Amino acid sequence: MSASVYFVSEIAVRNLKQRAERRVSGVRSAHMSEVVAAALGFRTHAALRAALDGRATTEANKPSNARAVQRLRQLGYNPPDDLHLLPELGRSYSPFKTYPLRKQRGVRWTGWRNLMIAAINAGLEQRLFGLSPGEDWWPGADPKNNGGLRGLYRFTFDGDLPATVAVAAISGDELSIDVLLDPRNAQIEADFCGGIEDGVAFAHGWLERRLGAWIQDGGEDFSCKRAVQARVAAVAIEPRGYADQGSFIL
Repeated sequence: MSASVYFVSEIAVRNLKQRAERRVSGVRSAHMSEVVAAALGFRTHAALRAALDGRATTEANKPSNARAVQRLRQLGYNPPDDLHLLPELGRSYSPFKTYPLRKQRGVRWTGWRNLMIAAINAGLEQRLFGLSPGEDWWPGADPKNNGGLRGLYRFTFDGDLPATVAVAAISGDELSIDVLLDPRNAQIEADFCGGIEDGVAFAHGWLERRLGAWIQDGGEDFSCKRAVQARVAAVAIEPRGYADQGSFIL
């Protein structure tokens, strides 16, 4: 099991730094970079940059304001003990008995993961959304108006299985993703379906985009007909620019 709580990206680090800078004045930009790195469990900002070099995301510890305050003092500042620069995500763990980042996974989790990744990859390829906050480009999307309308799109899974997806922007810059594999007719929408009554497999999950880019892990919603479960779980597919595991935040 990984000891880290979630993943961060370069965008996430930049967002965390901007948040911190809004909460305290008089700290040099280079010093605030060091403070954010320390809060995430890195000895230096250079170490954090090295961890992100060539990667979309890297594992990090839950932000710690105590570490941030300690680093500020090392840099010559005098912050109060209760300075709250960064969100500590005290409720970001899974509501279930297991932690989000496990090394061993079963067939059901793998099937859920594969459908989620296939749906997200397809949305990225079709330029319907991106991996940063506010990058919602499907028709009717409106980040300034509670996300606007949901989006609908289609893709092909594992070469020949049609799939339909519904994507919606929700709070916290997250995306809600519903995917239905091999729907029984073209009129069925993934977020208003009866699960495997309307297709051979169904998956639902969330894509985090504010603190990093990852599929929220721990609240999996998945159903699959036994005849295709092994096939869905066996597909070799990798996320494009995001991580397939991360904290359950909702």
